[in-house]
Amino acid sequence: MSARQNVQLRISGMTCSGCAHSVEQALRSVAGVAEASVQLMAESASVVLSGEVDRSALVAAVRAAGYDAEVTSGRDPLSVMGADELAHRELLRRHRQALIQAIGLVLPILVIDHFRHVLWSHDDGSQIAARLMELVLLVMLGVSPAGGPILAGGLRALLYRTPNMDLLITMGVVVAFASSVYGTFIARDDAFVHIHAAAMILGLVCVGRYLEARARGRATAALSALAKLAPKTAFVRRGGDLKERSVDEIVVGDLVMVPVHGVIPADGDIVEGEAAIDERLMTGEPMPVTRRAGDRVMGGTTVVDGQIELRVRATGASATIGRIAKLVAAAQSGRTRMQRVADRVAGIFTPIVIAAAAMTFVGWLVMRGWDSSADAARSAIAVLVVACPCALGLATPTVVMVATGAAALRGILVRDAAMLEAMGAVKVVVWDKTGTLTAGQPSVQRIETMTGEDAREVLRLAAAAQLFSPHPLGKAIVEHAKRSGIQIAEPGEYASIPGGGVMARVDGHDVIVGSFRLMADRGVALPDMFKTSSRVVGTTSYVAVDGVVRARIEFADAIRPSSAGAVDRLRRMGVRSEMLTGDAEAPARAVAEQVGIQAYRAAVDPAGKIARIEELKRGGERVAMVGDGINDAAALAAADAGIAFATGAEVAGEAAGIQLIGSTPLLVADAVALARASLRIIRQNLFWAFAYNVLMIPLAAAGALPPALAAGAMMASSLTVVLNALRLQRVNLQREAEIDRGVRRAGMLFQART
Repeated sequence: MSARQNVQLRISGMTCSGCAHSVEQALRSVAGVAEASVQLMAESASVVLSGEVDRSALVAAVRAAGYDAEVTSGRDPLSVMGADELAHRELLRRHRQALIQAIGLVLPILVIDHFRHVLWSHDDGSQIAARLMELVLLVMLGVSPAGGPILAGGLRALLYRTPNMDLLITMGVVVAFASSVYGTFIARDDAFVHIHAAAMILGLVCVGRYLEARARGRATAALSALAKLAPKTAFVRRGGDLKERSVDEIVVGDLVMVPVHGVIPADGDIVEGEAAIDERLMTGEPMPVTRRAGDRVMGGTTVVDGQIELRVRATGASATIGRIAKLVAAAQSGRTRMQRVADRVAGIFTPIVIAAAAMTFVGWLVMRGWDSSADAARSAIAVLVVACPCALGLATPTVVMVATGAAALRGILVRDAAMLEAMGAVKVVVWDKTGTLTAGQPSVQRIETMTGEDAREVLRLAAAAQLFSPHPLGKAIVEHAKRSGIQIAEPGEYASIPGGGVMARVDGHDVIVGSFRLMADRGVALPDMFKTSSRVVGTTSYVAVDGVVRARIEFADAIRPSSAGAVDRLRRMGVRSEMLTGDAEAPARAVAEQVGIQAYRAAVDPAGKIARIEELKRGGERVAMVGDGINDAAALAAADAGIAFATGAEVAGEAAGIQLIGSTPLLVADAVALARASLRIIRQNLFWAFAYNVLMIPLAAAGALPPALAAGAMMASSLTVVLNALRLQRVNLQREAEIDRGVRRAGMLFQART
């Protein structure tokens, strides 16, 4: 069986959720496509293939539906974003020109219509001439770059049987034009003439699309900022020569010099120099961070003071910026549960509106007779124009796009839209200790050996056993041995026990280094002197050689400065914190007390973490798990929302739905606040989108809403949901937390009174 593949496409020509639905159906009709998701705001599609599928077949299917497509998979995500920004600028330019042309043609029509009886005599010939001039101007508007694309889109939707907003507008304009021709040359009755209404409909649609294009540009501002982070050139040292080269020429292993105020072009390790680096757009940290030789730096960050030379570790899509761009794009192509419901409604909305317009026309004739045919036509036109599936289609994806972009600029990477929805419902956050609440860089504080044991020899054996361990405790032992001048041998055999420790064969000895639980599992008894609590309130590991415990190694790990603040902010938002750790009772209790966590469990293995998360979920809680190690990966996957620090083990990041760049637990509270604000705005948008149609369609059908005013209302509905979503770019997460707290208090007070 072929592995499932993901293909990304850029789609052009979509104007509403009906278009997105048609493209989605076209992609799903291709043999070998397992899943397809189209994002209207991002003008993109994500396709999951279950077998071998020619990419050209996907493009052909989209074109057969009346739209255009381009495969973007395999390209550098930053270059794709740059191309998207250029495409958006060109689109905005075309909409601006269309708006200017629309104004130039609509205004004369309105002037002639308003002053027709003043400028021309009242005889029929002059009046017909005036109307004929209006009709000519309307035809010019319909074939111009202002109205032409709208009407062509409607005709294309009719031809390909893909109903969308363009079809509704086109039908409204065509009916208004036909009615006007009938009223001018046959009935000779002004009641049938709607030339100015047709012109206003096309003009207001041009206004709306220009304003919407500008708003979309603001919605994708975060992606544009990411695309602009990477510089175009860099100073590369090869063979002793320092030369300015294009960033595209940089390869892994190159030496790159970054001067003061320079932007780091790729991920790498500093080999020389020291500098203060602004990492704000990557981690959300407001103050520059000092980096020196041996430290890792990220591409896209800026040297604000000093000069460094680094060896490149990753470029392009493999570098931090590229991975962020890929994650943000993937998140914006996904759907929330609420969006799927709205999309299903929008998918059948256009046929329902067409039926409603027909029923409106017939209803007027049945109730008031043929004499009401002019009013019937006007009301039917208003129904066609006022109904806006676009507002429904934009209500959720606009918020997701703005939220994921704003989150990325704060150092919060959301894997998909569903994870954003899950994070907004979280009631319990389960924290790992080491590397999460603590800095994850423990140091050896004390080595206590059995009587008669050589401490250096025990340390040598322990360091050799831990030589290949990725765990922070293992690294601390190795580092302590090196500082002590001990030569470390490579182990002959090596096995890592997640959540326990390591076992290795060193110089003919069986060495076990790990927790009390690991010793018990391997049948190794602790001496009486080690059964008492350690004097250092930190993590403890035991060293057993050939089945006998020889020493106890005690570590200390600094608590992250923002851990207590993160727990407190979550508490004020109504989110309870728990801590699960594989560490012993004493260090676990000490950390829990210092950060303000009441509920904690010590000596918990990976299976125990999963069991506790499942227990909380069975109790009706929505759970987020925060961790950074290999032993956390399963628990991260088991939680409703898995959160991992991007500096942690790669497997943890793969299992997590949200990754945090940097090292501040406050980002967890930020993620909850941002997710809740996003869900609140999504609900507002969906409410107003539904309420708008529920209110406006009956008004239009009743004749209380003229077609021109209906076009304005339709434009306003789309802009309302987009502008409401853009509020997330300026959201104050601390204030959102307080708003959320106030809403919860009001809810509890209401429940208490009822």
